[in-house]
Amino acid sequence: MQRYEDLKNNLFPASHAAIDDWFGFPWHRDRSNEIDTHKKHSSQAMAIDIFGTIKCSVDRDLVLDAIAETAGLPPGGPWRVELEWIDAEKLLGEPRPTQVDAIAIGSNTVLLIECKFTEPSGTCSQTKQKNGERQCNGNYSEQVNPLNGLKSRCALTAKGIRYWKYVPAIMELDADIDHSPCPFAKDAYQWMRNAVLAHVVGERMGLQSVVVAAFADGPNFTMAKKIRAGALDAMKRGAKRSVVPLSYQRIIQLACDASPSSDLWPALKIWIDDKVLAAFSG
Repeated sequence: MQRYEDLKNNLFPASHAAIDDWFGFPWHRDRSNEIDTHKKHSSQAMAIDIFGTIKCSVDRDLVLDAIAETAGLPPGGPWRVELEWIDAEKLLGEPRPTQVDAIAIGSNTVLLIECKFTEPSGTCSQTKQKNGERQCNGNYSEQVNPLNGLKSRCALTAKGIRYWKYVPAIMELDADIDHSPCPFAKDAYQWMRNAVLAHVVGERMGLQSVVVAAFADGPNFTMAKKIRAGALDAMKRGAKRSVVPLSYQRIIQLACDASPSSDLWPALKIWIDDKVLAAFSG
């Protein structure tokens, strides 16, 4: 029970109502399977702080309209927000469907929201050793997976996972030619996976879609450094970005501008600034 009190104490009070079931919620866990969202540097806590508060706010539509417009997509409510959203339909053919920190669905636009704080992006598991073998050599080129004998340019494609079916629709990449190294062998993998999911979810709903890469801006944060170095610049086709980076600080400023008479957003800014400062100092 104390752990759940610690969780509540680490979440902005206005976000608490976004959690329907404190015991059944899919809290993030560490390697020993212990809930770690009570920690100050938790990205899940940061996601709930901001998007849980937006979900419960009377100004939800105004704020999400501002975020959508900033991301280059049309506004339009009513908006609904779901935390820790899972692709239950398995639109990409994943055995374990992608789970994103939040999804916001309006009348014109769907936003898939992935939040980062101090941690790096997720990488592709196929290049890691399993039973002493790597299922992929790190290149997008014809090869045989030594663990299952399947031949393909991508070990995941051979398993029926449809990432590369949609990559050409959202990025300047041809799925029918070799790429060495694979553009998603490292930490671009998570953003590609989210981007293709946003694409198929948008198609399914008949809405425009984008991934919002929400991150803590600061000189010592891994994600902020990578964004400034152009890590997400390739996630586009023509002028249309499939992943739009927005710092937590920028998102809160958008909320302040959308609802200038509210005391909620300045209070949230202080809360988030305190966490960012604590992580930066640590």
